[in-house]
Amino acid sequence: MHDSMLTNLLDTDTSGLKLSIYQPTHPASSGRAIQEDTIRFKNALKVIRAHDLYDNEMLADTMNLLDELLDNTEFWKHRTVGLAIFADEHGYETESLAYDVTEAQYVGSQYCAHPLVFEQSLGSNYYILDINHKRPRLIEGTTMACSELVIDDMPDSFDSMTENVEYDKELQHQSGGVGTFHGHSDEAAVQDNVMHYYRKIAQTVSAYLAGYGEPLVLMGVENRVGEVRQLLSYPHVLHEYIEGNGEAMNDQALHDVSMPVIEKYNKKQRSDALVLFHTTPPARTLIGAKDIEAASVEGRLDTVFVPCFRETADTVRGGYNKSIVMQLNSSMRDETVESLIRSVLSTGGTVQAVEIDAFEDERPRALCRF
Repeated sequence: MHDSMLTNLLDTDTSGLKLSIYQPTHPASSGRAIQEDTIRFKNALKVIRAHDLYDNEMLADTMNLLDELLDNTEFWKHRTVGLAIFADEHGYETESLAYDVTEAQYVGSQYCAHPLVFEQSLGSNYYILDINHKRPRLIEGTTMACSELVIDDMPDSFDSMTENVEYDKELQHQSGGVGTFHGHSDEAAVQDNVMHYYRKIAQTVSAYLAGYGEPLVLMGVENRVGEVRQLLSYPHVLHEYIEGNGEAMNDQALHDVSMPVIEKYNKKQRSDALVLFHTTPPARTLIGAKDIEAASVEGRLDTVFVPCFRETADTVRGGYNKSIVMQLNSSMRDETVESLIRSVLSTGGTVQAVEIDAFEDERPRALCRF
């Protein structure tokens, strides 16, 4: 997630025109995909230049830079499913999006940041704990990628951790029969060390994640997952886990196997939020941007629900798999949405994006604190 980018966009209060461009893109870097994405971007720049508020004297240098971006093949090779570009007279910044968007261009005194707010509410960052005996590791995941975290206290392989344990040396000299170690059978002694190993992993991960709220997905064979689950003190461990050994998996493979679990989790979070709205007494709910903005001034807002996406296979990439597509330039004016979202966030409320058909109409809803 792009917390710093979003914070900067919301906090920027400098004078001058601000440009915001959103468009879908192709993760595949084929020549045809790049051509489609650059044509879409070229058309967006035409729309910007034709806007009533556009000032060429102020923005000419930046627009020239954006024109040059059209020919930057390396840039277009490394895209996700969506792209956002924010520009002013001083230059531009780009942001890869984790979800599809429809095309939209904005020119005004503020950046258009509400699609990024919607995106944050659609999916959670997460962690994977890969439980194996050779290289246990904690992986951080987003809707776009996975990357292994470097944790100094994470134990190495089981063999390296137990190679100097006394019972191992004793067992090497036993010639037969059932060996013992302080009253334990050989098997029990090994199990003691396995549990010590798991306990060290669990303590390290729990300490590292202390204070965080993202879901943790366990990965490993069933018995290892069961043992470590009981030892973790981190409260956000998902019940569903990934069966198998992930030690040989690269970041992309880890992302591929973990996303179905996380997508299911994210969908349930959105569903639970809607259930809460529908089961809350009407006196604490609001419908419509006007009433919601009035409540934000009074500091009453808890959560605002904005219908803004569809799950569909109708994307620029085609295919048969459904994906979330944020619908910009909807029937509700985007200027109204932007103002509403900024008001909600400035008073400590939260925003939840919901499907466009979640309610009987596309007006936003809100839960109030009182």
